[in-house]
Amino acid sequence: MLLGVIPARGGSKGLPGKNIARIAGFPLIYWTIQAAKHSKLLDDFLVSTDDPAIASVARRYGARVLDRPARLAQDDTTTLAVLRHVFSCEPFDAVVVLQPTSPLRDADTIDSCIAEFQSNGYDTLATGSYTKIIEYGTHRNLRRQDIPGFFYDDGNVYILHNSVVRRDLWYGDAICRKELSPELNFEIDDETTFIATEALLLKRLRSGAQSNDFFSRLSKIKVLAMDVDGVLTDAGMYYFDNGEEMKKFNTRDGMGISRIMRAGIKTAIISSEKTDIIFRRAEKLGIDYVYGGVIDKSAVLDEIINKENCLPEDVAYIGDDLNDFLIMTKAGIAITVPDANETILNTAAYVTKRRGGEGAVREVCDLLLRKRSS
Repeated sequence: MLLGVIPARGGSKGLPGKNIARIAGFPLIYWTIQAAKHSKLLDDFLVSTDDPAIASVARRYGARVLDRPARLAQDDTTTLAVLRHVFSCEPFDAVVVLQPTSPLRDADTIDSCIAEFQSNGYDTLATGSYTKIIEYGTHRNLRRQDIPGFFYDDGNVYILHNSVVRRDLWYGDAICRKELSPELNFEIDDETTFIATEALLLKRLRSGAQSNDFFSRLSKIKVLAMDVDGVLTDAGMYYFDNGEEMKKFNTRDGMGISRIMRAGIKTAIISSEKTDIIFRRAEKLGIDYVYGGVIDKSAVLDEIINKENCLPEDVAYIGDDLNDFLIMTKAGIAITVPDANETILNTAAYVTKRRGGEGAVREVCDLLLRKRSS
């Protein structure tokens, strides 16, 4: 049994809540779960956590969860102690440790490490890079290439044979130091490394170097449906002295909607509000389906699905508040904005970088177009 273990405790001090903090639109742990799910050589994998919120997110993205005792979720708890607990519950021949703080690591990286570990008789493997560092004032003006280097493990992948874990060791006698490209060496420890890693992750996604189930599903979307207040607008309610209401829309959202419609994607507005402003904006943009004053949004979605002769998984919906919950659970892809209701944030598959009325819809439209052209 080759078991993948994703250790994710809830009490991070350096970056509180980091394991489920959103990076490139998804909880941080999502990227490691994705990599483990797509590995061809792992027999199974699980998330070890003490935190109910992390456990909920992990299960939502298809991971099995092993509840970790509170005594193994302290600041001084070692990864080895966590592995011994896992081994006591689910014995393994070797364990592949996949820390959530390395979201750039993909399934191919995992499998190449496993293949090397298995084919060469190692009992320990660690990924990293050879770093040439020497204290200033002691290097005697040596050229960089002449400085003796050492191997720095980057936290991406560790593989330990069960004999090593049972001896209460972090490494054994036959160690493989597997060097990775510098781009993959990033590990999230604080806000600075978080920002840098997110930039690299987005770059890899755009170039196709990093796969993602969500982005693959985007290519199949036939209908984009959206709420109005808080999604197409900033959720503000503006009134003139005479009582007439005004809403602020974003012209860039309008351009994005026009572009996806030209690409053959149908559009729909489904709002609990029923004002002339919504219908006038929808008419100007040429929205295919417009519903105002809706109580049951999921029933409206069924109507659109029947008219388009498509399936729920062919629909993406952007919402932001509790009245969007049911329709978001029915739509194939649920998307929300960063200032949405907490329940909706926990329901959505993807959270936009931009807020409602500030280009959130354009961001989604651009993603849809990018996947249709790739």
